[in-house]
Amino acid sequence: MTDPGPSASNPARMKTHLLIISWMAGLLLAPMVATAADSPLQAQMGMVSSAFKTLSAEKDSDKGAAAAREAQQAILKAAAILPPSITKIADPAAQAKAGAEYRLMLGKLFVSFCEVEQAFLAKDLEQVAKLVGNLKAQKKAGHEKFAEEE
Repeated sequence: MTDPGPSASNPARMKTHLLIISWMAGLLLAPMVATAADSPLQAQMGMVSSAFKTLSAEKDSDKGAAAAREAQQAILKAAAILPPSITKIADPAAQAKAGAEYRLMLGKLFVSFCEVEQAFLAKDLEQVAKLVGNLKAQKKAGHEKFAEEE
């Protein structure tokens, strides 16, 4: 006798197949859901972090300058998005003050990435190394001030 496959006449087999299909779909879609859960700010800061990692090891001036420009663009976009640590502040005056401080820090970070770009274009890798060291300190200060613990 041949197997007729799942059908309305074999509900137990149909449930088993649906369960397996659902489980497989969950495995395939889980990474997409996790990615979609990233906030726009996390996405921009992820681009800055990626560019920062590139700058730390890059020796090619054109590639280094391009990575610095990518970080600059992401910082500009991130400046328009307040982090949750600020949006959760109930007092409007305190929230405005924190927002201004956040944008000021990002503005300084933007300028620092412009300086890195200039150093790469001047092919001054020694200066690049110094500036990247300054970026590390800026990143740490910004995260201590505005990033929430996960």
